[in-house]
Amino acid sequence: MKNYYILFMAIAVLSCSKEAFLEKKPDDSLVIPLTLADYQAILDNDMVMNGKGSTGSGAVPIIGEMGADNYFVRDVDFPNFPQQQQNVYIWNTQVYDGSQLLDWDYPYRIVFYSNIVLEGLGQLQINTADQTAYNLAYGSAHFFRAHSFYHLAQVFAPHYDAQQAEALTGIPIRLGTSFDEKIERASLAQTYRQIISDLETSVLHLPGASGRIKTRPSKQAAYGLLSRVYLTMGAYQQAKLYADSCLALSSGLLDYGELNAALRNPFPQPEVNPEVLFSCKMTDIVSGPLWTTRERTDSMLYASYQDADLRKTVFFRTVVGGMSFKGSYENNSFLFAGIATDEILLNRAECHARMGMVEEAMEDLHYLLEHRYQAGSLDMERFSGTLPQAEALEIILEERRKELLHRGLRWTDLRRLNAEGAEVTLRRQIGSQTYTLAPGDPRWVWPIPDYVLSFNPDMIQNDR
Repeated sequence: MKNYYILFMAIAVLSCSKEAFLEKKPDDSLVIPLTLADYQAILDNDMVMNGKGSTGSGAVPIIGEMGADNYFVRDVDFPNFPQQQQNVYIWNTQVYDGSQLLDWDYPYRIVFYSNIVLEGLGQLQINTADQTAYNLAYGSAHFFRAHSFYHLAQVFAPHYDAQQAEALTGIPIRLGTSFDEKIERASLAQTYRQIISDLETSVLHLPGASGRIKTRPSKQAAYGLLSRVYLTMGAYQQAKLYADSCLALSSGLLDYGELNAALRNPFPQPEVNPEVLFSCKMTDIVSGPLWTTRERTDSMLYASYQDADLRKTVFFRTVVGGMSFKGSYENNSFLFAGIATDEILLNRAECHARMGMVEEAMEDLHYLLEHRYQAGSLDMERFSGTLPQAEALEIILEERRKELLHRGLRWTDLRRLNAEGAEVTLRRQIGSQTYTLAPGDPRWVWPIPDYVLSFNPDMIQNDR
């Protein structure tokens, strides 16, 4: 498909200065979008909107996953990381070294593109024959914007607390493309209201099934993301209802017993993976701690997989110094950060358990794990509907961590579970030095990049 590059692409990042842009001479080869097809082409640029470009691209921030507890790096590798990546790994108070932060720039570029599309669509005269195509573009732009806002909020804003959300600071909510729009941070409550509003709008306009182009949003993906958002907020009734709506459209799972665990990349491409509802990837940093040649899976986490658990061989490979993750649904070395059926099943199972519906919770978990274990090897007593509620929830959360490894969700899960009293303290060991991140520490929120503040001196920085 022809690539469309619009006049404002050079200033898509939130931190760019108006003066710097105005000094540039427009390139005569740039195409200004005017038609519905032009706007759909912008949304179909999966290198930007889904982060599907080569090394150095991405749609979902990796900084949270880099700070999480599913992996470690060897002492011999740590000094080779750029200073900024070292700072992230040990949760240093001072994080940035002045270099570009893709985790901020790329999601806000998606927001900017989405806003361009929405403004452009508002100027079009749509006839009946174009309504379906218009709905797809309109719903997709709202989805992409919500998706980016949500993931930005998971790393640059505090965990959602319904009692304090109006007083807590969220992220900048850009809803237009004008340089005259004041850039300031919304409250946390406003941030989540905007995310939910965008997703509710997308649900009304997107097609029902995930379809064959999984880099395009769908109604099912929007339901899945709403379930994720409400789970993050601790609104379990709503999270369950949207999980129900998502799974009602399709609930297919891969049978891991049919995969070739000996392959370096054992999973099918996202486009043909029946679990993938929306495909995108995390920002990737080849020289960083989570790159495939540097990351080592937490040894206690790896040991928690039973021998009959097919994930033990499908997700991991033996390397010098331990085990390394190879189970990305991207079917390559990049990390999948999209929406998939297994996550939504686990969302619903957790909600069921929290709502006292233990039998239903265990049914969801059993359905998932029978596609993950060797045939006939599951301990059926473990899925009893008569388990105490607390025990059922503990099992589900354990399986959630093991199933959704390196999906960009663990940092959010740790924040919300600690807010409920889990008291998880993270630890890193580099030589003889131990670094810790305790519950309630302000370093659970990453700082706004320094260069963004230099262009926006009135913007509130996160406390470190």
